[in-house]
Amino acid sequence: MRPQVFLATLSLLALLTALPLAKGSEEEGAAAVAGDANASPWPCCDQCDFCFRSNPPKCRCLDISYQGCHPACRNCVKYRAVGNSHDPVYRCADTITNYCERRCTPAAATTAA
Repeated sequence: MRPQVFLATLSLLALLTALPLAKGSEEEGAAAVAGDANASPWPCCDQCDFCFRSNPPKCRCLDISYQGCHPACRNCVKYRAVGNSHDPVYRCADTITNYCERRCTPAAATTAA
Protein backbone atom coordinates (compact mmCIF):
# COMPACT_ATOMS: atom_id res chain seq x y z
CA MET A 1 0.00 0.00 0.00
CA ARG A 2 2.77 2.47 0.84
CA PRO A 3 4.59 2.13 -2.50
CA GLN A 4 1.31 2.94 -4.28
CA VAL A 5 0.80 6.10 -2.21
CA PHE A 6 4.39 7.14 -2.85
CA LEU A 7 4.01 6.53 -6.60
CA ALA A 8 0.75 8.50 -6.73
CA THR A 9 2.32 11.41 -4.83
CA LEU A 10 5.38 11.39 -7.06
CA SER A 11 3.20 11.34 -10.18
CA LEU A 12 1.13 14.28 -8.92
CA LEU A 13 4.28 16.24 -8.10
CA ALA A 14 5.70 15.57 -11.58
CA LEU A 15 2.45 16.71 -13.16
CA LEU A 16 2.37 19.96 -11.17
CA THR A 17 5.97 20.85 -11.99
CA ALA A 18 5.34 20.24 -15.68
CA LEU A 19 2.50 22.78 -15.88
CA PRO A 20 3.48 25.82 -17.96
CA LEU A 21 3.41 29.26 -16.37
CA ALA A 22 2.76 31.12 -19.64
CA LYS A 23 -0.26 33.29 -20.27
CA GLY A 24 -2.97 32.60 -22.80
CA SER A 25 -3.20 34.38 -26.16
CA GLU A 26 -6.67 35.86 -25.48
CA GLU A 27 -5.37 37.69 -22.43
CA GLU A 28 -2.36 39.01 -24.32
CA GLY A 29 -4.58 40.70 -26.89
CA ALA A 30 -6.76 42.32 -24.22
CA ALA A 31 -3.71 43.60 -22.36
CA ALA A 32 -2.31 45.15 -25.52
CA VAL A 33 -5.56 47.04 -26.16
CA ALA A 34 -5.69 48.27 -22.56
CA GLY A 35 -2.05 49.36 -22.75
CA ASP A 36 -2.74 51.48 -25.85
CA ALA A 37 -5.68 53.23 -24.18
CA ASN A 38 -3.68 54.41 -21.14
CA ALA A 39 -0.62 56.63 -21.15
CA SER A 40 0.81 54.62 -18.25
CA PRO A 41 0.60 50.84 -18.72
CA TRP A 42 -0.91 48.97 -15.80
CA PRO A 43 -0.59 46.49 -14.25
CA CYS A 44 3.16 46.73 -14.02
CA CYS A 45 5.63 45.90 -11.26
CA ASP A 46 9.31 46.54 -10.54
CA GLN A 47 9.55 44.58 -7.25
CA CYS A 48 7.56 41.37 -7.56
CA ASP A 49 6.58 39.75 -4.25
CA PHE A 50 5.45 36.27 -5.25
CA CYS A 51 3.20 34.56 -7.76
CA PHE A 52 0.67 31.84 -7.06
CA ARG A 53 1.35 28.73 -9.11
CA SER A 54 -1.69 28.96 -11.34
CA ASN A 55 -2.04 29.11 -15.09
CA PRO A 56 -1.70 32.01 -15.80
CA PRO A 57 0.12 33.05 -12.61
CA LYS A 58 -1.50 35.51 -10.20
CA CYS A 59 1.05 37.79 -8.57
CA ARG A 60 1.46 40.48 -5.92
CA CYS A 61 3.77 43.47 -6.13
CA LEU A 62 5.82 45.34 -3.49
CA ASP A 63 6.18 48.63 -5.40
CA ILE A 64 5.38 51.75 -3.37
CA SER A 65 4.39 55.23 -4.47
CA TYR A 66 4.27 58.60 -2.72
CA GLN A 67 1.48 59.87 -4.99
CA GLY A 68 -1.03 57.05 -4.44
CA CYS A 69 -2.12 53.94 -6.31
CA HIS A 70 -3.16 53.59 -9.94
CA PRO A 71 -6.90 54.34 -10.41
CA ALA A 72 -7.51 50.71 -11.48
CA CYS A 73 -6.14 49.35 -8.17
CA ARG A 74 -8.94 47.92 -6.00
CA ASN A 75 -7.02 47.52 -2.74
CA CYS A 76 -4.71 50.51 -2.17
CA VAL A 77 -2.93 50.25 1.19
CA LYS A 78 -1.60 53.38 2.89
CA TYR A 79 1.51 53.06 5.08
CA ARG A 80 3.16 55.60 7.35
CA ALA A 81 6.88 55.88 6.71
CA VAL A 82 9.16 55.27 9.69
CA GLY A 83 11.80 57.88 10.49
CA ASN A 84 11.91 61.59 9.78
CA SER A 85 9.48 61.51 6.86
CA HIS A 86 5.84 61.99 7.77
CA ASP A 87 4.58 61.46 4.24
CA PRO A 88 2.57 58.28 3.69
CA VAL A 89 3.44 55.72 1.02
CA TYR A 90 0.95 53.64 -0.94
CA ARG A 91 1.03 50.09 -2.30
CA CYS A 92 -1.51 48.30 -4.46
CA ALA A 93 -2.24 45.03 -2.63
CA ASP A 94 -4.21 43.47 -5.49
CA THR A 95 -3.39 39.95 -6.68
CA ILE A 96 -3.41 40.29 -10.45
CA THR A 97 -2.85 37.86 -13.32
CA ASN A 98 0.65 38.34 -14.78
CA TYR A 99 1.25 41.38 -12.52
CA CYS A 100 5.04 40.97 -12.61
CA GLU A 101 5.29 40.45 -16.35
CA ARG A 102 5.79 44.13 -17.25
CA ARG A 103 8.17 46.53 -15.47
CA CYS A 104 6.93 50.05 -14.66
CA THR A 105 10.37 51.58 -15.23
CA PRO A 106 12.99 50.50 -17.76
CA ALA A 107 15.55 48.02 -16.45
CA ALA A 108 18.98 49.46 -15.69
CA ALA A 109 21.32 49.02 -18.63
CA THR A 110 24.44 47.00 -17.97
CA THR A 111 27.66 48.24 -19.50
CA ALA A 112 30.61 46.05 -20.45
CA ALA A 113 33.83 47.11 -18.74
